Amino acid sequence: MDDEQKKEMIDLLMEKITGGLSEKVVDYENHPRNYGTLAKPVDYAKIKGPCGDTMEMFLKIQNDKIVDISYTTDGCMTSHAAGSAATVMAKGKPVRECIRINQSSILEHLGGMPKDSEHCALLAANTFHKALRAYAVGKKR
Repeated sequence: MDDEQKKEMIDLLMEKITGGLSEKVVDYENHPRNYGTLAKPVDYAKIKGPCGDTMEMFLKIQNDKIVDISYTTDGCMTSHAAGSAATVMAKGKPVRECIRINQSSILEHLGGMPKDSEHCALLAANTFHKALRAYAVGKKR
């Protein structure tokens, strides 16, 4: 078996193992970014998605900038990847800029997901936006 054939077999095996998920989705699931809770977050949100997965987002905001963010989920691999992606995209950014983080931008950041997993990106985006709304409401008081 030559090197070309070996590479093709390894690629086929990896596709079978990962279900065709992008390298970034697999990496974020295996090495989640910003996973866990934050002590004394400024704002917090929790949503249970239609598939039964729950996601939480914890924010620390100073001067209208996200200085720290984390997530937790009881969901699957793609839920972890989407939560990680949302936090990576938001950390260090001004709140106003973070409004653009949505299902599409998370999917783009991850290099896509299978159609039956795209709802995980929506769950991450919705949970993140709910936490941002809690911050905006609290700021107006």
